[in-house]
Amino acid sequence: MVVDDSALMRKLLTQVLTRDPGIEVVDTAMDGQFALDHLSRVRPDVVLMDVDMPRVDGLTALDRIVAEYQLPVVMCSSRTTAGASATLEALKRGAVDFIEKPSLEALTSGEAAAEISARVRGAVGAKVRANRRTSSTPVSAPVSGRLDLKAEAAQRQAELSAIPRTPIEQIAQMARGMQLDLLAIGTSTGGPPALEQILTPLPTNYPLGIVIVQHMPAGFTGLLAEQLNRNAKIEVREAANGDVIRPGLALIAPGGFHLRVVGSRNNYSVKLDDKTPLTSGHRPSVDVLFDSVAEATRGRTAALIMTGMGSDGADGMGKLAAAGALTIAQTPDSCICHGMPKSCIDRGYTRGVVALEDIASALIACGSAVA
Repeated sequence: MVVDDSALMRKLLTQVLTRDPGIEVVDTAMDGQFALDHLSRVRPDVVLMDVDMPRVDGLTALDRIVAEYQLPVVMCSSRTTAGASATLEALKRGAVDFIEKPSLEALTSGEAAAEISARVRGAVGAKVRANRRTSSTPVSAPVSGRLDLKAEAAQRQAELSAIPRTPIEQIAQMARGMQLDLLAIGTSTGGPPALEQILTPLPTNYPLGIVIVQHMPAGFTGLLAEQLNRNAKIEVREAANGDVIRPGLALIAPGGFHLRVVGSRNNYSVKLDDKTPLTSGHRPSVDVLFDSVAEATRGRTAALIMTGMGSDGADGMGKLAAAGALTIAQTPDSCICHGMPKSCIDRGYTRGVVALEDIASALIACGSAVA
């Protein structure tokens, strides 16, 4: 379902999506109220919805769609400060992903088609986490009556649930046998609320510096860092070129820039680069971050791969594992999208697999081993 108050935008988005032979636009709606009315009779696999609409806006409609229908919602947002803030709020309330609203030129030329289709496809079967004001229980997104999708979703869920978790005590024991210099984190779809959940409990005197790649465009990562910093005890900010990595500080790669860790023990800093092409389809890329961490720390690091679509980070995680790092993945069944952690697990690159609700405890255990 495509929801936008602009008739032209609805038409163009529908045209873009239907060029993909695997996607069918089953309905459109001109605002949030029409979307809610239509959902009583139409059950799409994904809702692609504008943030800013009259009558019932995207955030208000999102709350009800998540609470009443448990459908994955991809928000369509402008890059303005207000649009980016609303998008981050939508992700907190249960939207599984977002796209930047493309220009009319990008839509008519087909330039935006691949990104939009990929985001919509990636949302199918994503876990929907209800608005905290209604429920904190994650539920599997229901799919339409097409039996092939239902069977595929059930099989996928069974496979993900079968991956054994690693106890916190085992993570702590591994950390005690290592000399950890820093913590590197990579995440994508579903990452912002997951990052909030794992960073907020960390103590002010957390002994590891943290570097993070979250797939997001320019203009969004700075606001995300500010939002996380308001709720965390440690300091969280968007990285600037040359920033020193120090205990109790989390640096988030700016959208549009690769972030590399450079230097040597007790003197690590970050280097930003907006010239190198996209790696694994992204800039910033988790692979670029992990590669640099493996080289700079010689394996004296903890690395965490979290919820996200695709496989960015898997190659870098392999290099970290070969260097002897403490490599941890979020359990795929606790992810909004499981692609990134599962790609690392399937290749045998992870030493620990931890559910989202236990990751903060695992990170604190790693910090205690350092302290």
